[in-house]
Amino acid sequence: MKNRLAVSHLLPLRFPCGLIFFSLVIFFSCLGNVQAESGKDEIFGGQILSLTEKKPELPPSNDPRFKDNNDGTVTDLREELMWKKIDFYQEKKIWSSWEESQKLLEKFNKEGYAGYSDWRLPTRKELKSLYEEDKDIPWKYYWTENVIHIDPIFGYSHCCFWSSELYKDKYAWGFNYIGGKDYPSMKGGGQYHLSLSTIRPVRTLKNE
Repeated sequence: MKNRLAVSHLLPLRFPCGLIFFSLVIFFSCLGNVQAESGKDEIFGGQILSLTEKKPELPPSNDPRFKDNNDGTVTDLREELMWKKIDFYQEKKIWSSWEESQKLLEKFNKEGYAGYSDWRLPTRKELKSLYEEDKDIPWKYYWTENVIHIDPIFGYSHCCFWSSELYKDKYAWGFNYIGGKDYPSMKGGGQYHLSLSTIRPVRTLKNE
């Protein structure tokens, strides 16, 4: 409440709203960093530490279905697919709209990740093939604690992924590894619509 009063007190002085907002963001970001470094997180109720604390090492995968190629990719021997091991949120800490994902994928192929240039977005069926209810990976987002169901070979994976499939005009399908369900979401995002989805590129091995 004190923070709100402080801001309302400044507004009559005609400070630019953008400057006030930016200053508050910087203040709380710095405060969060200090608290995380000091091992304290009382103000944010565990929010900062849940995102910055070092995660315990996951048990190794013992599923013969998956092969770690030691080049940033994992081969699914059953489905004859090659996946990027670390998803884009794990690697870059960014979400993306479906439309932005197309640009990320284009750049990914131009760079020839792991020596290949035929990476694509997976289908819903392919995404679902990685969902295994008996496998649990902790997943935290701010104050939310959940479990995603995917093999530990993929590490601390993100929860929600775009597929290649469209839904109506403005939507595309995604898949959620918390509940094992697909969902439609706006392709382009929007001012008041931020998708928590990311991508895990895949390529087909059946023709090799």
